[in-house]
Formats: sequence, C-alpha cells, structure tokens
Amino acid sequence: MPLKKKASPWIWIVFLVILVAFGSGYLVFKFRHQLDRRLGDFTRKAPPFTEALKFEGVFSNFSEGILGIDVSQYQGKIDFPGLQLQLQNHQIEFVVIRATMGKDGVDARFKQNWEGFRPLPVKRGAYHYYRPNENSILQAQNFIKTAPLKSGDMIPVLDIEKHSTIQSRDRLREGLKNWLKIVEQHYGVKPMVYTGDRFFWEVLHNQGFDEYPIWVANYNTIVKPETEDWTIW
Repeated sequence: MPLKKKASPWIWIVFLVILVAFGSGYLVFKFRHQLDRRLGDFTRKAPPFTEALKFEGVFSNFSEGILGIDVSQYQGKIDFPGLQLQLQNHQIEFVVIRATMGKDGVDARFKQNWEGFRPLPVKRGAYHYYRPNENSILQAQNFIKTAPLKSGDMIPVLDIEKHSTIQSRDRLREGLKNWLKIVEQHYGVKPMVYTGDRFFWEVLHNQGFDEYPIWVANYNTIVKPETEDWTIW
C-alpha cells in the first residue's frame, strides 16, 4: 500500500497568510467608519478650496491691489524680449529680484535679471535671503555691494523665514535689526521685511519691527493673511 504524501508546510503558510489578510480586511471594512470618526477628532480638515481662493478671487477681495512677481536663479534664463508682463488679464507692475543670500552668496542670475528688467515698464526691487546662523554685518555688506538700488526703485527687502539653530530668538532679532539699520543707513530708506505668518507671530510681532513694512508670504488656502498691517501679500 503506497504511503500518503504529507502536505508541504508552504501550503499551510500560504493558507495562514490568506486567512490573516482576509480577517484584517474584514475588520477594517467593519470598523472603518468608527475609525474615521475617532481619528477625525484628532485631525484638522483643510478648508474647502472655493472660488474666492483662486487667483481672480484675490483681486475681487483686494480691488485696489497691484500685481508683482519675484524672481531668482530658480526661474532660469528669462526671455526678456518675449516676456509678457501679464497674468490672467492682470498687468505685472513690479518685480522683486533676489540679489544675495547670507554673508557671501550672490544669486547666479541677479545681474542678468536686474539689467533685463531695466527697459521694461515695471518697478524693480532687490531682496536679501537672510541666513539666521551667519553674521548680520557681513550679510548687510554683501547685499549693499551687490544691489545697486537708486531713487525710483523699490525699497530693499530682507527675506527671513527660518529660525536659527545656534542662537536664541532674542539674538536672532538683534541680528535682523542690525541688518535693517545698516541697510537703511546706506540706502536712506527703511527696508521691507518678507516673512511668513507663523514666523511673524513667533519672532517679529511686538518685538520692535513695527516700523518696517511687512511683505507676508502665505502658502495656505486662505482668503487673506493673518499677519497684521501687511503691505504686500
């Protein structure tokens, strides 16, 4: 009488995997709504994206606003002769060009962009990207020797978006104020500060920066920024 062949252990392993997968799927299906409800208590749903949040909606909320753009080396080589200074039926009236970064960084296309926009019917401006771990005096000097701002140009802009990893917020504020004072003394006009909503409230609000115009960056789907008394959004 022939011996019966024993079942391969792999058959039992495959069977157990299928059983576990089926059981998990069943539990997730059965308790899905309960899980969604409980997890929803600990998460914040994003606001619905409505027509008011679209490009045209911004102009309906700020009817007296004007449109501007900022450019840097990240936009690559710009075809200035073929450039259309218009976005969705709105004329571009000013451009802010990145000049410098930190104590020794210079935007690779600043000179080309600065000269390229010169003959075009837009106001030009220049901004400095502030590196919070670097010396504020050297950063101000870097901007001053790079950005040839003259009467008729937009006021200089300080771009600060990140916290320092090597100094306190108070020391960071001192450095920012130092940069602003040095640049103001050189150009004879108070610079503008570019920052985000959260950074404004955490670092700048009620800390002696109220005398400077604020350009607030906002990447959220909201109708307008939370930052107080902003000049540019």
